[in-house]
Formats: sequence, structure tokens, C-alpha cells
Amino acid sequence: MKKLVLLVFSIALFYSTSEAQTGKAFYNTSYKTRNSGSFGKSTNLLTFSYGFPNVPLSGYNYRGNDRVGFGPAYAKYEHGIMDEVGIGGQVALSGGRYNYGNNQDERISTFHFAVLGYYHFNKLIPVSKLDVYAGAGLAFRNRAVRYSDNAFSDNTSTNVTPSVKVGARYYVKPHFAFYAEAGYDDMSDVNLGVTFRF
Repeated sequence: MKKLVLLVFSIALFYSTSEAQTGKAFYNTSYKTRNSGSFGKSTNLLTFSYGFPNVPLSGYNYRGNDRVGFGPAYAKYEHGIMDEVGIGGQVALSGGRYNYGNNQDERISTFHFAVLGYYHFNKLIPVSKLDVYAGAGLAFRNRAVRYSDNAFSDNTSTNVTPSVKVGARYYVKPHFAFYAEAGYDDMSDVNLGVTFRF
């Protein structure tokens, strides 16, 4: 038992010492040339995610007896233009249906598009599998509300809003990561998904 405890302690000590040396060497390198490897110039990222809550349905969730909704579902692309800077875009879709009985229902469908710039902290965090970033840009959202009868008028609204994000990816394989993001884009507050790097 003592040998096992000593072995575990030795491995932990070796790992923490090597990590400390790696971090020290990382920070002793000039900012311009350092890079953890989690992001870089010419990196391409394709992300698929699902958001919570479904913000475009806000104000409708109390209506009807039978409610069905999906999304927002996101597809995102980013391209590295510098070792720590990328530009990209995202599209998202969400929808919902509220049934009032007597063959009356209300359908809400939303399309979202945004263009963002990203700063990655790969020059500040010396972990090659962890990509932490912040992003900002402009988002366009179109929401259409349609009714199955003439009791109400269909309507459409279009908004242009700022989009602000913070997020992180953890690479379990060189080209595959799990992903989490939070912020404001008029579609959801948090989204979770996967990223493919190529």
C-alpha cells in the first residue's frame, strides 16, 4: 500500500513539475512568438451546437395547450487570420408551435445570421488542448409569426443587434473538440456542441 501511495505521489509530483516547467518556458517566450497550439493563423473551425433557452419564443411560452419547439440550432465557421485572431460567421434556426385547439395554432420561425471577430487566449494559456476565446460582432434576426386562421394577422420582425460571446473548446483529439459558449446574440444565452478543426 505504501509503495502504491508513493508511486501515485511520485507521478503527481513529476506531472506538476513538468507542467510548471512548461508554463515557465511558455511565459519566458515573447508574446509575439508564443502559441500554445490551440489556435493559429490559417486554422479553420466548423462548429455545430444547440442553444438554451430559445429566446425567440420569449413571450409565447404561456400560450396554448400543446407546445412544441426546437432550437436554436447553430452552425458556425471561423478562419484564423493571425495566431490569436479569427473571423467568422454563424447561422441559427429556431421554431415553435402553439396549438389552441379547434384546429387553431400559432407558428414562430426564426432565422439568425451573425458576423464576428474572435480573440483567442492561446498566447496567454499554455494548454494546447484548451482554446479559450472571446468574440464580438453584429447579428441579424428575422422572426415570423403565422396563424392558422384569420383571427390574428401574421407578422414579421427584423432586428440587427450586437453579438458578444465568450467560450472554450477542449480538444479530445487533434481535430475534434467539445465546445461551450455563453453570451448575447438574441437567440440563446448558452450553447453546447462540437467543433471540427481542419
